[in-house]
Amino acid sequence: MKQSLWTGFPFIPVLLFASILPDVDGLMSETIAGHHSILHTPIYWIVIFGLMVFVGRIIKNEKIKPISLGIFIGTQLHLFSDWFTARTVGIKWLYPFSDKDYFLYQIQPEQGQGSVWEMVQNPYFSFYMSNGFLFWIEIGIVIFSVFLLSKNRLSKFDI
Repeated sequence: MKQSLWTGFPFIPVLLFASILPDVDGLMSETIAGHHSILHTPIYWIVIFGLMVFVGRIIKNEKIKPISLGIFIGTQLHLFSDWFTARTVGIKWLYPFSDKDYFLYQIQPEQGQGSVWEMVQNPYFSFYMSNGFLFWIEIGIVIFSVFLLSKNRLSKFDI
């Protein structure tokens, strides 16, 4: 039985990879708060998605559709979760029309002046954990995602 491009390879692996793709800019940033570059703006990923769809139509390759949609959905989910759980910097939803950072909860940019590599150490780690509600929302999202993924995998075995 042929597997759909939308429920397996390449869509799901691309979606998972794309959900961390915007944080690649953290490898080049000097501070936690400074790592939100253009990769953390929706317009960048809209342009990438549009270019991929355009190229896919020109070369008539059907695999580009799930790949481009996986990249788009994965990166937008990343931006949404960064917006929802922002602690030191928000998301520039309206970039390039506005440089305003949007966030749900009050952010503390001064806490994000350490290097990205210091995120897993104190004092930043303690600061990160200080908002228990946000922390447990993030844990809940991870548990829910694992549940959905395992349910999808187990359904193939009629368990």
